[in-house]
Amino acid sequence: MTMKTNLETEWRELVGHVATLLGMADQRCFDDARFDVGAATHPDDSVERRSYPVLRHFGDALALDGNVSAVCARLERFESRLQWRQNPNYAGAEFLDGYAHCELVGPAGPLRHADIALGLLLLGPRITYPEHAHPAAEVYAVVAGHAQWRQGDRVWRRRAPGERIHHASNEPHAMRTADEPLLAAYVWQDHLDEGARLLEGNAS
Repeated sequence: MTMKTNLETEWRELVGHVATLLGMADQRCFDDARFDVGAATHPDDSVERRSYPVLRHFGDALALDGNVSAVCARLERFESRLQWRQNPNYAGAEFLDGYAHCELVGPAGPLRHADIALGLLLLGPRITYPEHAHPAAEVYAVVAGHAQWRQGDRVWRRRAPGERIHHASNEPHAMRTADEPLLAAYVWQDHLDEGARLLEGNAS
């Protein structure tokens, strides 16, 4: 098999494990996704993206006890190929120093798909992801680390690796970490062109 075939096979296996963690029983939706070998072998190497401070916690998250080992083992293999980004709608130096996300599947991911965005969220220790909302319905699954999540009822709940969290369209939600970083997987299957926005006046 060529390098491209090997890489695509391994990437699709990673996506399959993440999709299973997210509760996606029927994964045929990924069959028609095109693999962009260039995006996987030559990820964006800009100074801005390489220097996100939160990325120093990625390895720490993968090494946490109680993580989802099948996913973490494959993510470690692809660590240098992940294309981390930040939402341009977001602001606040302390938060941005502790936050980044990347697409595994999606319009900008190595596995190109116009209608699905599946990826990872990384938060550093002692970070609050402020209350935000978006038109897309969303499912999160905790990959590694323990964190608290708040939804429409505004009650903070501790979530552990393997747990899923469902957010309805435009449902306000927030997350916060303690001494551990958080690595979580997410999936959107609608409204991909309408990003999340922080909500004003949210309390921590």
